[in-house]
Amino acid sequence: MYLSARVDKEKCIGCRLCITSCPEPNVFKFLPEEKLVEVNDSRCKACGLCTTVCPKDALKIS
Repeated sequence: MYLSARVDKEKCIGCRLCITSCPEPNVFKFLPEEKLVEVNDSRCKACGLCTTVCPKDALKIS
């Protein structure tokens, strides 16, 4: 098992700061109906940058 970003769907507000701050392409996808993001585990490098920009602490590396 490898590390990847995980989204707490209860905390995510869909601000998309994680998408714009991620140095890797296509790691995050915004889901407009749910107004939150999901993570493509196979693309995430677990750098943790997204966790530092999330205003609701909705992202963790695990």
